[in-house]
Amino acid sequence: MKLIFDFDDVLFHSTPRFKEHLRASLEKAGISRAAVEEYAQNLSGRGFSLKELLNKFSIKLDWYEEVLKDSKEFINQDLLKIIKRLGRENCYIVSFGHGEFQRDKMEKAGIATLFSEIIVVSGSKKEAVEKICSEHKTEKVVFVDDKARHFQDLDFKKYPNLKTILYDEQGLEKIQEEIKNIQ
Repeated sequence: MKLIFDFDDVLFHSTPRFKEHLRASLEKAGISRAAVEEYAQNLSGRGFSLKELLNKFSIKLDWYEEVLKDSKEFINQDLLKIIKRLGRENCYIVSFGHGEFQRDKMEKAGIATLFSEIIVVSGSKKEAVEKICSEHKTEKVVFVDDKARHFQDLDFKKYPNLKTILYDEQGLEKIQEEIKNIQ
């Protein structure tokens, strides 16, 4: 079995924990919460880049490291245990966002080396998820995301080995049940 995880709000407690940490750190740097919200609203679908935000407000890039240094605190420890048990060869990340910022969060959180492949997309996750399904046609592939919209365009007929799990209040239990079914 292969597990594909979304990053933000699945593996990484982005909302509200990391976002609050980010806002508080940026306030210390002199950027108001309102300015951060306005910047985020004007992204028009592209991922949030902390470096771009800092540059826009002429803040030294030292703040980038300052914000990211505590990334380990935001990791979903329950999922981390599952990933370590299943092994690198069985785990993937497919995440939406700004590539550099997403990868830097993963690196600073200390989890990047736990995954066979990390794919960061700026649009649909369809191609990345289906590529993994295609590479592992003889195995079940479980895609875990906190947003059901990322499941809508997936081709379940072409990839009958694909199963999705919405990571909601029962998300952890659903994943544990899937793993239990293969052992």
